[in-house]
Amino acid sequence: KLSQPRPTSAQRLQQHTILSMMERWLREIEGVQTKQSLMQHAVAVREFAKSQPSSCTVMKVDRRKAGEFVSDVLLKSGAAQKTINRKLSSLSAMWRWLQKRGFASDNPWAGQGNFGSVARLDSGKRSYSARELVTLLSTDPRTVMGQRYGEVLFDLMRLALLTGCRIGELCQLRNEDVIAEQQAFRIPEGKTENARRIVPVHRLGWPIVQHRLATSSDGWIFSGLTPAGPDGKRSWIVVKRFATFRQKMLGSSKEVDFHSFRRCFATYLERASTHTPAVNSSVIAELMGHSKATLALAVYSSGLVPSQLRTAIDALDYVIEPEVVMHLGDKLRGA
Repeated sequence: KLSQPRPTSAQRLQQHTILSMMERWLREIEGVQTKQSLMQHAVAVREFAKSQPSSCTVMKVDRRKAGEFVSDVLLKSGAAQKTINRKLSSLSAMWRWLQKRGFASDNPWAGQGNFGSVARLDSGKRSYSARELVTLLSTDPRTVMGQRYGEVLFDLMRLALLTGCRIGELCQLRNEDVIAEQQAFRIPEGKTENARRIVPVHRLGWPIVQHRLATSSDGWIFSGLTPAGPDGKRSWIVVKRFATFRQKMLGSSKEVDFHSFRRCFATYLERASTHTPAVNSSVIAELMGHSKATLALAVYSSGLVPSQLRTAIDALDYVIEPEVVMHLGDKLRGA
C-alpha cells in the first residue's frame, strides 16, 4: 500500500482559510469566554470571510483588505458605532491569537477602528431625567407586563437607582449575599474583577430586600427567574421585559435603557460630593465596582470600611429630587 505524500508548505497554507482558523480559535477559547462572546466573534469573522474569496487564507489578509472591509462593509452597513467596534474587536482578537500561534505575522485589524475615544464621549446613552424616573416609578408594571415580571421590575428599578448595581448583579443575588446587620449585600462576582464589592442599601431600598428575603422560595433574592440566552443568564428575559415596559412608558428612544438607572446613581453621587466630603472619587469607584483612580489605591488599598460607604449612600438624600423620592418608597398593593 502506497503511503500518501505529505502536503507541501503551499498546500498546508491553503488549509488555513479564514473560517477554518476561526473554528480552531473558537475551540481553543471555549470555556474561557462566554457563549455570547463566542457567538459574537463568529458573527464578525463570518461577515468578513463572506466579503473575501472562499479560498482566502489568513496569511493573505493584509491591512488593505481589512481597511476595505471597514470602509466598504461595516461603515456602510448602518450599524451603530458600538456594534462596529465590537466586530473589529473580535477580528483583532482572532488575529492576535493567529500571531501567537504562528499563523500570521501581524495584526491587520490593529487601529482600524480608532473610534474608541469618540464612542466613549458620545455613546448616545444617558441617565434618566427626574420626569422620566417619576413616570417609570409611579406606574405599576403589573398593569403593563403582568404579575410575574411586573413585581420583579417594580423592585429592580428601585434597587438599581439606589445602589447603582447592574441588572445582572441584582438578578444574581442570593439570600446568603445579604448582610442584614449592615443593611447591605455582597456582590460576589460580576462583569469585572472590581465588580466584587459590598453595597450598602439606602433606607428606601432596604424594605425591598427584607420583603424578598422573607418571600424567597428558591434561595434567590429575585425568585423564579428563568435562566436564558447563550450563557443562561437570570437577567436575560428581565432585560427584554424592561425594554418593553420602558418603551410603553417613555417611547422608543434608544438614549435610555436599564443601565440608565446606574447612570443616575453615578450622577447623584457626583452631585452629593458637593454637599459632603464623605463622597469622593474613590468612594464612587468602590460603590460602582470600578477600578480605583490611582495605581497606588488599586494595588495597595484594602478598600473602604462599611461605615464610609454607608455615609456616602446616606448622602443621596441631599440630591435625589423630591418628586422621585416620593415614589421610591411606594409599595405594590397585594404584593
